[in-house]
Amino acid sequence: MLNVKSKLRAIGACAAVAALALALSCRGFFINPTVTSLAIGPANLSLVPGQSFQMVATATYSDGSTGDVTAKSIWTSSAQNVATFPSPGMLQAAQLANLTTLPGQTTVSASDGTVSSSTQTVNVCPVVQTLQLTVNNSTSSATVTAPTQPQFDVLATFNGVTGTTDVTQFVTWNIANNTIVSIDTTGLGTTVSGTDGTTTVSATVCGATSNTVSLTVNG
Repeated sequence: MLNVKSKLRAIGACAAVAALALALSCRGFFINPTVTSLAIGPANLSLVPGQSFQMVATATYSDGSTGDVTAKSIWTSSAQNVATFPSPGMLQAAQLANLTTLPGQTTVSASDGTVSSSTQTVNVCPVVQTLQLTVNNSTSSATVTAPTQPQFDVLATFNGVTGTTDVTQFVTWNIANNTIVSIDTTGLGTTVSGTDGTTTVSATVCGATSNTVSLTVNG
């Protein structure tokens, strides 16, 4: 009888050891997966001044699974004067008065531990209602004798903004013939003596294009 009890104790001890070994092996088998890559979205994001937008960070793990890690990621914006992250993933665009360029542009990214996402470019630009171009105060045409410098000005009205805003310094100039005139960031044109001709000019900002004016230069 004693031998039977001893055998039962031995079997029980072996079973306990086996169960412990199995538990340890299982614990070692089911290791928490690690983050292998991080993606943020959406891509090609454009905001109007003052707008907030919730971005999302998605992690891919070593076991092939994916998960939303927006809340625990660290978010950064390269141009704090254009847009910031007051909370994880919540992108806040600057107000129009604080933008020094139009469109304002920043690159954003997120990181989870040692893994960082690729960057995304974000533009901040107001919705343009009207864009008016003048040359020497005319909305249609002007004639000058070189090397006279014609003045180009661009006024915009924006959605949600009262009055007009001078955006001359922010526009991209569209000059049909840039041998007739060149235009600097203040809107001042340069003509060259000995050059005769006519060219059309328009201006673009925040996806909107102005009316077209005509400039005739007598050399």
